[in-house]
Amino acid sequence: MKKTTNLLEVQHALAQEETVILYLSMPNCSVCHAVLPRFEHLLSHYDFPSFHLDVAKTPEVASVFQILTAPAILIYHKNKEVARQARFIDFQSLENLLNQLSSIDETLSYDKLFD
Repeated sequence: MKKTTNLLEVQHALAQEETVILYLSMPNCSVCHAVLPRFEHLLSHYDFPSFHLDVAKTPEVASVFQILTAPAILIYHKNKEVARQARFIDFQSLENLLNQLSSIDETLSYDKLFD
């Protein structure tokens, strides 16, 4: 997971990449510090671009992504938010979603869907 303060870099990735994962945290948040290692371990099994944003260092991310509490995990697919979890993180549902997103075959044609 790439730690960044560059909101433009994140927005560019959202526009260019198929799936992007964001982790937003606060420096004095004990839950953020407890969740981060477990989340990084989960992400190590996937090849999605992921970004860690500190809301204190880049305060505009709170309004851009409408974050009211930390930590917050946002998953985007094709530049659309498909999952959001904040404060209480359900790792099992995140893992299920990431498995689904990693197994999507985008080359499947319309005809093959109905054969």
